[in-house]
Amino acid sequence: MNNQISLKEFNIKGDSMKVLFLDIVWPLYLADGSLIHRHELVSNLASLNNEIHIFTTDSSTLSHLDNIRCHYIRPGNLLTLTINYFRSSAELVGSETFDVLYTRNPNFGFLAGLFCKSRCKTLVYELNGIPEDESSLIKSRCSEEKSLQEGKTVNLSRYFSSAKARLKVSVLKKALGLSDKIIAVTPGIKANLESSYDIPGEKITVIPNGANTSLFKPLEQDACRKELRLDLETPYVCFVGNLAPWQGIEYLVKAAPLILSRSPGCRFLIVGDGVMKNELINLSRELGVADSFVFTGVVAYDRVPVYINASDICAAPFILARNAKIGLSPLKLYEYMACGNPVVASAISGVADVLEASEGGIPVPPENPEALAEAISKLLENQELRAKMGSKGLSYVTENYSWYSVAKQVDGVCKSGLEG
Repeated sequence: MNNQISLKEFNIKGDSMKVLFLDIVWPLYLADGSLIHRHELVSNLASLNNEIHIFTTDSSTLSHLDNIRCHYIRPGNLLTLTINYFRSSAELVGSETFDVLYTRNPNFGFLAGLFCKSRCKTLVYELNGIPEDESSLIKSRCSEEKSLQEGKTVNLSRYFSSAKARLKVSVLKKALGLSDKIIAVTPGIKANLESSYDIPGEKITVIPNGANTSLFKPLEQDACRKELRLDLETPYVCFVGNLAPWQGIEYLVKAAPLILSRSPGCRFLIVGDGVMKNELINLSRELGVADSFVFTGVVAYDRVPVYINASDICAAPFILARNAKIGLSPLKLYEYMACGNPVVASAISGVADVLEASEGGIPVPPENPEALAEAISKLLENQELRAKMGSKGLSYVTENYSWYSVAKQVDGVCKSGLEG
């Protein structure tokens, strides 16, 4: 693996590429944004006549699709899985050459840059967020909850997290520096990489996320409600996603009393699971609106469109922390709109501009339950406006934010790396 190979050994055939996806592609059994992103990107890159190699713990994952080669990793605990993954990837990279190594993981990107550059023409790193921002939010929320449960005001674990955070930043910097091309899903991430990580702007391409417009599409509302055993006459507001701190779901719960004062029969579907679930349930009880909320827990990815289409309005009340810094390219926004639903979402870069350009929803000030309640109530009381916004949002997302169009842009970045 240490010997440099000539370009003649690479695998470019016309416009096709041989790509190794340096990450584990887990079975797509739930509506998790990271899992969805991997599956949709891999399958759509393969549809562009590229040969895509993936590692998976389930040999049936995407193996039915043309141009995808699955390399099985025996599952186990985290240590066993990690050892099996690195052994399998080392064996594969040692025996074959690739046009592109593609990763979304800083650890894999760092190791690939150190040990695998001689086995590929270009290394592409994709960044969907700033990892230390997400980790600090989750740890802060978990620490607060644990301290409250234990009756303490100080959680000593926070004092040991800074070293780990610094290590993450160091690994990410090295991975980015070793990459030939970087894909950022928002302009804010690109700007942060340039200012905080000293990455040249010409090395970074902004490509947003997308929606599977074959799966997420308008369905007949009554049929969806019957399937989910929901009342046909009740107005429903829906949130889909990871119940994580940056999602701002607590502001939807806080808005509920105001919404219910104008639409007493309204119900709220919270589709997904996460670290904030218990906190949100407790908050709904404290505010006396628990009976109006349905927390579904984990829902399979292919079932999510049924919940969206059963609803009248979809919400994305993102908070400012993390999101305002780097902007957003949220899957849920595109998936809501692809189903033809009007959206009420926080006015943050990457969200407000999409809603304004499409006229597919109402942007509201973040972390403001009164503004959130007013916008949702406005739509609940105006069926014609809901239909108009839903139709415009559907047209806009179908034209601009399909996963196929995302994959075509990624394909172009990879090929530009090969040409360089």
